[in-house]
Amino acid sequence: TNTPRTTVTPPPASTPPTTGRRLALAALVAVAVGVAAGAVWAWLAHPALWEGSDGRLVLTEAAARGRFSVVVVFVLIGVVVSLVGGWLVVRLVPDLGWLAVPAVVLLTAVAALVAWRVGVALGPPDPSSVSGVKDGDRVPSELVIDSVAPFLVWPIFGLAGVIGATWSDGRRVSERSEPRPLP
Repeated sequence: TNTPRTTVTPPPASTPPTTGRRLALAALVAVAVGVAAGAVWAWLAHPALWEGSDGRLVLTEAAARGRFSVVVVFVLIGVVVSLVGGWLVVRLVPDLGWLAVPAVVLLTAVAALVAWRVGVALGPPDPSSVSGVKDGDRVPSELVIDSVAPFLVWPIFGLAGVIGATWSDGRRVSERSEPRPLP
């Protein structure tokens, strides 16, 4: 007897996301990480305290150290976020090759700018905008980054993450390869 044969066609294999899609996703992640980093910065930073005196706000020398610590906290958050970010870009988008360098610089710069704006928005307002300050009142300063150097730390350490991931990847490849006999 002749029975009809049926062929089952396998479902089409899903194609991996393109490099462009993965970079777009990385950009969205950079913005999200920037938002989180800005919130952490606003939470961890201890800004300088202005003191009310004779109806004015005065920043004492001892309190001025708080201005520096705000920048240090921003830089330390950037070091951690950028090292991990640079490492992850190399690991998750290995086909980028040398384009990982400008991609990481751009992504970490975006994360730094977003973190800065979010931190400023979540942090205390400008002390001069606070009204009704009496003698002895303490008013926190706003979160301020007043130079470009703290922003440059983010891409620099992102590149350090790229270098670390690339170096460790190269070591893994050389460990797996067969040793060559000496001539």
